[in-house]
Amino acid sequence: DRALADQDAGKLEKAIDLFEQTLDDFERILGPDHPHTLITRNNLARAYQDAGRLEQAIGLFEQTLADRERVLGPDHPWTTLFRDNLARAREARN
Repeated sequence: DRALADQDAGKLEKAIDLFEQTLDDFERILGPDHPHTLITRNNLARAYQDAGRLEQAIGLFEQTLADRERVLGPDHPWTTLFRDNLARAREARN
């Protein structure tokens, strides 16, 4: 995925732009609860966090976690991963 490659290369604004475009497309085409949509939203939140945009990252992580819990339940491995991502973003803010 190009956005992940850009993020890994430190091209955060380019990665964010790509993630935002992809998220918009997935939400429109696949819907807000589709696994690809939720993973892309999580990846965008991680890019926000890497770029120091912690409030945006935390808000997106919170939204994604709530959706994951609703769709997959609180004990699903993906839900746990998303919960951990939110906790790390909150720690980085403090």
